[in-house]
Amino acid sequence: MSKVVKIPEVTRDIRIGSVFNYLFQVIRETENANDDIVWDFQNRVFFHPFFMAPLSIYKQMSGREICCKNYSPVCKSYFEKVSFENMMHIDKNTDLKDALKGFENKTYTPICCFDMCGEHVDSLQTVLQNIIEKQSKMDKKLKTPLSYFLGELICNISQHSNSGVGYVFSQYLKREKAITLCIADCGITIYGSYLRTQKYLDEIGDDEAVALKKANEGYSTKNLPNPEDRGYGISSTKDMLVNGLGGAFFMFSGGAFHRHSREFCDFINLPANFNWPGTIILMRIPVELEEGFDYSNYIQ
Repeated sequence: MSKVVKIPEVTRDIRIGSVFNYLFQVIRETENANDDIVWDFQNRVFFHPFFMAPLSIYKQMSGREICCKNYSPVCKSYFEKVSFENMMHIDKNTDLKDALKGFENKTYTPICCFDMCGEHVDSLQTVLQNIIEKQSKMDKKLKTPLSYFLGELICNISQHSNSGVGYVFSQYLKREKAITLCIADCGITIYGSYLRTQKYLDEIGDDEAVALKKANEGYSTKNLPNPEDRGYGISSTKDMLVNGLGGAFFMFSGGAFHRHSREFCDFINLPANFNWPGTIILMRIPVELEEGFDYSNYIQ
């Protein structure tokens, strides 16, 4: 007998990260199932990228055999295009330009699982940036910030997650005039990184939300002298995104999350049964610059 999990329809993400209210409903039912699992997409037509991408990444990371059924024609076409069920795997032997050829004329990239291997990660950042720039037709002054965002976040999961693979997805939403970017790993979490290096534990204790706050304030797990000890590079990334561009940032790691926009900024611990196996970051990046923006004001 199969366990049927009905997938909710999530078309908007007004408050960044709010999709996880729906996502954890799916995860709880999936994790509690002892039988075969079926995700039922009946009557679902469109999903916001901030729900769809984490759902696909969870499916991949869970290690469970999950059958998806009752796709609408529109949903089926979209999921095939973004590689929802069979995400693109990128390793050191992948010709990135060839693998991602053709996506410059789309509004999205496929959901990619990539190996954490040195120069290969740098190449991924470069190719993704070129594609996103052409898809969104962004202001030229946004090219450097986008490079900074991709470089910092992909580098961070490579250096801190202790994970063999990472995940990335982007989509340009014309109505919102924004790029939605999702970067994730299945690693030891930010709190786990502090535990591994035994840094700041007197202040953090067993509080994962405090660990997120320390990371977002630039308290590093590296053993480098200042100013080389740049931490996760998150603080300057968020400052530029939120205060400079008017965008929004969301981070979920282990049992705590952080969200930041001009309207709110909070660090929240969740009950024990709400947990993301690694770290996932969502960013909403506006493509129209506010007057007077200068990225150099936000680089530490």
